[in-house]
Amino acid sequence: MEMETCRLIRGRKGDRNHHAAPHGHRRKGESIAMEGLKIEEVLTYLDENFDNDLKAVQDFMRMKSISATGEGIRETAERVKEMIEECGGTSELIETPGNPIVYGRIDEKAEHTLLIYSMYDVLPAEEPDWISDPWAAEIHPFRDYGDCIIGRGAVNTKGPTVAFFRAIKAYKKIAGKLPVNLVFLIEGEEELSSKSLQEFLEVNKDKFKDCDAMFFPSFGEENRIASIFMGVKGIVSFELKSKGGDWGGPTDRGIHGAFAAWVANPVWRMTKALSSMIGENENEILIDGFYDGILPLEKEKDEALAASADLLDEEEWKTAYDVKKFKWDLTGLDLWKKMLTVPTLNIDGIKGGYIGEGSKTLLPHEVTVKMDIRLVPGMKPDEMLKKVRKHLDSRGFQDIEIEEYGKPYDPSSVPYHSSSVQTLKKTYELMGTRPQIWPWNPGSAPYFLFEKILGIPYVTGGMGHGSRQHSSNEYCTVKGVLDFEKSMIYYLKLFPEYADSKKK
Repeated sequence: MEMETCRLIRGRKGDRNHHAAPHGHRRKGESIAMEGLKIEEVLTYLDENFDNDLKAVQDFMRMKSISATGEGIRETAERVKEMIEECGGTSELIETPGNPIVYGRIDEKAEHTLLIYSMYDVLPAEEPDWISDPWAAEIHPFRDYGDCIIGRGAVNTKGPTVAFFRAIKAYKKIAGKLPVNLVFLIEGEEELSSKSLQEFLEVNKDKFKDCDAMFFPSFGEENRIASIFMGVKGIVSFELKSKGGDWGGPTDRGIHGAFAAWVANPVWRMTKALSSMIGENENEILIDGFYDGILPLEKEKDEALAASADLLDEEEWKTAYDVKKFKWDLTGLDLWKKMLTVPTLNIDGIKGGYIGEGSKTLLPHEVTVKMDIRLVPGMKPDEMLKKVRKHLDSRGFQDIEIEEYGKPYDPSSVPYHSSSVQTLKKTYELMGTRPQIWPWNPGSAPYFLFEKILGIPYVTGGMGHGSRQHSSNEYCTVKGVLDFEKSMIYYLKLFPEYADSKKK
């Protein structure tokens, strides 16, 4: 997914095992019959065949599928198609203006149908400090997490994608068939803001008309405790560009830095424009109307959030993300709510002038800043850049250009009592863990499309620990892959029960 998810948690050191038993981690006295079998038979099969599943995860991660460059995209899409077919389903690659979408179905003649959404594309892996080749998917002990698969896509999202298919195969091997029909939508442009997905869903809406809910299988223990997200923040990504022109500055090329004595610098101009947007300590965004329309946290979400507040541990979070200090002088639930309910204005990067080795005095002729705005419910993406434009114009920065890139995402959330959320909550409980429940993820994903176009609830999650997406040494724990597979067995079994309860 787009974000490196932030979670404030409390837990024990190591790959924290909150679970009660090795096979499915169910609580005493809890057992689920499944097509005449007990669920333990499937979980035992996963234990006994895990070496093969682990190799499958590594093999899939070794396939490059970089949407930014196109490298390996079609080959990986073909492999996803094959995995659906290996599970007894039908599949096809549907072309888009960008990368193909893998569509498939497993029809079990069941009453309920679950839409499985995922992604097969990943980001580049150009960071210099990987402990091993990011495309080798090697296993190493990492920090205090135990043995981990290190590589691009470990957690976002190749690892859980292939592990989900292995769980399906195990379920069908032992039980004969799944308790739900599955429809697959696995895209190759999530890291490009899912730029083809909205049109695809609008044109192909009928392909999903029988779906009761959407589920995004993912490792939900990013900081070693299970989490449930009932939505995501929205996002708008854009560039600001300052170039020399009538206001001053060189127009066509960088010139000698000595001429700063009488020629203005676009970088200083941009710096002044940026500083006008943010308050002291970055605690307030000063763009007029920026906070207009924000909706209060719904009562049921507020209560669910507060109920798991005792799981917070700011120090653990800071250690995991290599942060020494928060910008808010708060702790516990109050700090957590800031992360979740406050919109952001972020600088992703600045490019301008000379930043190479040694000295080169230069007065640049242009500077570019990449930025993003994270939106909470009540904020509208199409209004935000208008507010940025108005802010710049009113302060004399009419010359600074704004260019939006990528597809904006609306903020989105589903009810706490929706079938998708309650199925995941029960899954965690049957595996012996108490989940942390978030009103929405502080990152962004295109989930609003499933709510807006298909009109179905959604959720993302599953057992399994991994993190560092969008960064070097992205990883998932070896143990977490097996925990994830087992949690998927529970989710698939439980979903029809909760889908039925929504109809009553």
